[in-house]
Amino acid sequence: MASTTPITTLDEFEEEYARGIGVTLPPRGAPREASADNIRRFGDGIGDYNPLYRSERYAADSRFGMLTAHPMFIYGASLGIMASINGNIEGARLSSANFPMNYAGGDIEFHKTIWLGDRISALEEIVGIERKHSDRIGDFCICTAMVSYYNQRKELVATKRTNMARYENLRERGVIKYDREKKTQAVEQSPDALVWERTRRGGESRYWEDVEEGEELSVLEKGTYTVTELFLFTHGVVGTGRSPRAALEAEGSKDLGGGGRFDKEHAQKRRNMPGQFDWGPQRVCWLGQMATDWMGDDGTLLRMDTKVRHPNIVGDTNTVFGQVAGKRVEDGRHLVELDIRNENQAGLATALARVTVALPTRN
Repeated sequence: MASTTPITTLDEFEEEYARGIGVTLPPRGAPREASADNIRRFGDGIGDYNPLYRSERYAADSRFGMLTAHPMFIYGASLGIMASINGNIEGARLSSANFPMNYAGGDIEFHKTIWLGDRISALEEIVGIERKHSDRIGDFCICTAMVSYYNQRKELVATKRTNMARYENLRERGVIKYDREKKTQAVEQSPDALVWERTRRGGESRYWEDVEEGEELSVLEKGTYTVTELFLFTHGVVGTGRSPRAALEAEGSKDLGGGGRFDKEHAQKRRNMPGQFDWGPQRVCWLGQMATDWMGDDGTLLRMDTKVRHPNIVGDTNTVFGQVAGKRVEDGRHLVELDIRNENQAGLATALARVTVALPTRN
């Protein structure tokens, strides 16, 4: 019979989590349909107004011939974090009062285009757990799961190796400390206007031969993170609903929207954050947007190896930078690797990715 005793120490958590390695969790919820409405909601959630994923007329003139979803739409189907948060441990045994969690990134591979009308589901397998140490939070565990995304034709659309950090609540030590002091030229401005002003490569093909190693990508300004940005991602991508009384009482909050991210006191006491904070996958989607904007409609996003290193709090100003790290030909495909990072107003890289894309060739 499974234990119902609450887990209160990191040693206990590590031991219990390890017992579930190799287990595939049952599917959660219904598949997410890539309807025109859901595709647009996803774009609203990440602040990407690329017409390739919003306008049926524009998409009809592209190489796809119809509307498709952004490759990162897999997050709209599932963030793929449950196996890496709890493993096979009964959720009632784990409380954020004892063990907060933070998204740490992962390795994503994209295999198939998500077409209009596709229904995407996810399966999560528990892979492993590793003990680490940080001067900011002390000992912590990186919990790893493999997520496989399928469409209704049972085709593998994408795979994602997800990493989550679990650590003991800092309690009297307060909140996580990191650099938020303004040191750069980042301008505090509303992200609402920026989504309309973003320029993209679009239908003008970017050819592999024209790319140079060390080339800088056009900066992607995400503006000052607002509650609106948090709301749009929560309800446009994650799709969370209302919380029952028992959950509110267990977490000591009147507002568990976005997993408690909207409740400043809860964020500070239960998640050790300085204030209301984002979803780590939201910034990963920004890194993906940087790549798709740069490569244009004829490029193909193949892989993202991502790391989320620091929090992003409401009031932080975010800017995404990128550079061409290298190019090569492999199995007949002309590939470019990009190094992309999100920086806050202090110039601190809070999320990073090595991204691989395939480009068309003049030959």
